[in-house]
Amino acid sequence: MNFKFFIAKRFLFSKKGSKFISFITFVSVIGLALGVAALIITTSILSGMKTEIKEKVAGLISHIQIYSFKNEGITDYQEVINDVKTHISEIKGISPVVQREAVIRYKENVEGIMLKGIIPETDISTARNKIVNGEFNLKPVDTIFSRIIIGDKLAKKMKIDVGNKIIVFGIKGIPSPLNQPKIKQFIVSGIYETGLRDFDDVIVYTDLRTSQNMFDMGNNITMLELSIEDIEKSDEISDKIKEILVYPNFPRSLFKTFRGLFTWVELQSAPTPIILGLIIIVASFNIIGALLMLVLEKTQSIGILKSLGTSNKDIMKIFIFDGMIIGFIGIILGNIIGIGLALLELKFKLFTLPELYYMKSVPIELQTGYIILISAITFCLVIAATLIPSYLASKFDPIKSTRFV
Repeated sequence: MNFKFFIAKRFLFSKKGSKFISFITFVSVIGLALGVAALIITTSILSGMKTEIKEKVAGLISHIQIYSFKNEGITDYQEVINDVKTHISEIKGISPVVQREAVIRYKENVEGIMLKGIIPETDISTARNKIVNGEFNLKPVDTIFSRIIIGDKLAKKMKIDVGNKIIVFGIKGIPSPLNQPKIKQFIVSGIYETGLRDFDDVIVYTDLRTSQNMFDMGNNITMLELSIEDIEKSDEISDKIKEILVYPNFPRSLFKTFRGLFTWVELQSAPTPIILGLIIIVASFNIIGALLMLVLEKTQSIGILKSLGTSNKDIMKIFIFDGMIIGFIGIILGNIIGIGLALLELKFKLFTLPELYYMKSVPIELQTGYIILISAITFCLVIAATLIPSYLASKFDPIKSTRFV
């Protein structure tokens, strides 16, 4: 074993050492561990929140949408689908949609909604996987009744249950005696819940043909929804699609459609790691105090080592090893605490969130890269913190040191 590392361990863990020094070392280790754990938990929550919101919004709205500048919508949407599929290889799925404002009525309850007509076979939304009551069935019952799927929040607000008959008014512009809304009866076949409460309160699903008839769209649609392999490339692929499409059609990525929401997420995540990173910096500087106390306690030992021929460089290395041992133990403990608490939350959902955050429980996404980066930066700060006390120890005069009591 390297004699410098051996002596460093003896300095730290000797049973004959001062209990006060041991306490200071313990506090330094715990401070470092808590700082590392706090940063791991925070980055895991922020990563989880980003991913959760992206997946939920993409599941309802899709990664990219293609609209038309004209009020009548996209006229020959099958031709647009063929063009996009031919030129863009990253496309996973394309679904035609008719989505317009409407009013839903059940008994005395009335609410404004977005009626979304889809083809279930080509639909790329996650609504079919979020059914909490009933089934994902949009096949019309007969010429009078069609089927509809509504959000959990809207269902609770209007006291609607599966099997209830409701009325929907299709609105085209400003209602007037000359522009009366079309009225259609529906049977609720299912209730979905995504966790995005604002969307669950507004978006309701029916079949494409019913929505086209309600808004006099003919064979036209209001938009095409596209899913791609990598959600992070939404803006890039949207720009590629823009070069393919001709007026009046144009694409828009979900990051542009919901710029406010994703800007809010970024604002939530940007300063937090920096603020919590200060905890690690403070804990690292606590190591300076701990090592200085250790240097003072081991002054005689330093003098003896120098008398035996130990160089200033080796004395420095001894106390750098001491700092590294403290740092290593603190980082390992921090990782155990941080990852352990994150896994507990992931499995048992110990904490709930208000509706403001678009999810019921704290989202967790442990990323190995972040954990390694936090540990590496912390270890570098620890080594930097050991340089001052190590340098001071190396400059002690051996004669004066051996006389030190």
